[in-house]
Amino acid sequence: MGNFVTFHANRIVAGAPFTIFESAGTMVAAALLLLLAAIICASLYSGGGKWRDYALGALPPIATALLIYTAGHAARALSLDATPIARVSLGSGFWIPLLLLPVIYFDSIQNNEGLLAPAAAGVLSTVAVAVFFVYGFMDDLSLMKEFANRSDRFFSELSTHLTLSGVAVSLAVLIGAPLGLLAERRERLSGPTFFTLNVLQTIPSLALFSILIPLIAALLALFPTLKEAGVGAIGSTPALIALTIYSILPVARNTYTGLRTVDSAIIEAARGMGMTPLERLLKVELPIASPIILGGVRIALVQAIGLTAVAALIGAGGMGTFIFLGIGQSADDLILLGALPTVLVALIADGAMQGMIKIVKPKGI
Repeated sequence: MGNFVTFHANRIVAGAPFTIFESAGTMVAAALLLLLAAIICASLYSGGGKWRDYALGALPPIATALLIYTAGHAARALSLDATPIARVSLGSGFWIPLLLLPVIYFDSIQNNEGLLAPAAAGVLSTVAVAVFFVYGFMDDLSLMKEFANRSDRFFSELSTHLTLSGVAVSLAVLIGAPLGLLAERRERLSGPTFFTLNVLQTIPSLALFSILIPLIAALLALFPTLKEAGVGAIGSTPALIALTIYSILPVARNTYTGLRTVDSAIIEAARGMGMTPLERLLKVELPIASPIILGGVRIALVQAIGLTAVAALIGAGGMGTFIFLGIGQSADDLILLGALPTVLVALIADGAMQGMIKIVKPKGI
């Protein structure tokens, strides 16, 4: 953890790296390192046992909270005698364990369901981290200063990002699910359908945006009334169309696959009970295929959240605005202000969809 934080005299100049002991103090640094060492030892231990399950389930969230606390403590200590324009950014000694600890935690709780200690530790650690941020303990970090300077715009861009992603995936479900159903019912259409969707999927996002802009501009020239309806050649319109196009394939493919996996014997039994084709679809086939179909929606949603960041290049807004603004200004923390929420939203969406899949999954499947 050689470069735990970096101190910058201002937002532009290169900074000086500080170790965790230099920036956070001996006691706090030692506590964190001992906790990380215990997690590493438990991970490397091959003997198994309940103590290992509890250690790998409960210690990582506690270590994550302590790691974030240590970063805030280090930033506050380094900023005591500094000018208001000074910046304290996070280094590799912070980011590496922050990325690894959640991986260890989620792997542990997936392999050991039913343990209350990991769940309780996760909830308490999340509350503790929220308290750190809400009550200003982390305010001396450069990332939080960037947020404070742009808080109003941050929430506006976040709302735009979520709206674009959500609307695009909703449209993709309305288009992709019927396409998947049609391909399953008419097998001869499955080849051309998925060939076309695969071709569209392989087009790079920037290239697709570039193609859509002149096409929409030509359409607006033919139908000027579309401008009055809010349609534009740049901005949210081409972004929404492109995101929808990219999201159709996983929905259609999983709908097709899910319906194909339904046992023919079950369908025959439903037919023998006198069910109509529509009743068989709604009461038998879709409930059985729903976990696979929702898996496609999950892929589309996570993909759309990531691609929406790129849409900022054509004026669509979203969290990509901060990413590209930070790249232009060589401001790493401004880049993180856009990138970290994008990753966090994608993880939350992925977790929510996985939970929904478990809920709708019929018993016995």
